[in-house]
Amino acid sequence: MSIPLLIRHFTTFTHHHYLLVGAFLIILALLVADTIEKKRRRYQELDSQGVALSANRGASILDLRDRQSFETGHIANAIRTDEKDASSRVQELAGKSSLVILCCQNGERSTKVAKQLAGQAAVPLAILKNGLAQWQRDHFPVIRGREGKNG
Repeated sequence: MSIPLLIRHFTTFTHHHYLLVGAFLIILALLVADTIEKKRRRYQELDSQGVALSANRGASILDLRDRQSFETGHIANAIRTDEKDASSRVQELAGKSSLVILCCQNGERSTKVAKQLAGQAAVPLAILKNGLAQWQRDHFPVIRGREGKNG
């Protein structure tokens, strides 16, 4: 099959299936944008298992939820802090930890804070992807009450 014939078939296909081709192009653009964003990101996204492994290797976990939510259930050895104090807490942990993991209920607040701190943090940052809700869906344990480090 010659090149001009392929182009004519492609043009005919595109003309008859413009919605399919349009959907494909939109999905392709979204995938490319997501890949570029992940490469430019200056923090990691960890799943529950990745957080557990990192914590066992000495990473610090900052829980950005309010005190009541923290006491309802949090990751062992997590440090509760307010969003506005996260920057200073990350700097405090820079000399003590090789990685600081931010977590919240569903991942939105920790993503926002990670984006704000990523360029200025003196220690690598990560977030718990989809937050503590995912941690619990994955059946990882939580500590209830005031045990842990309340900030």
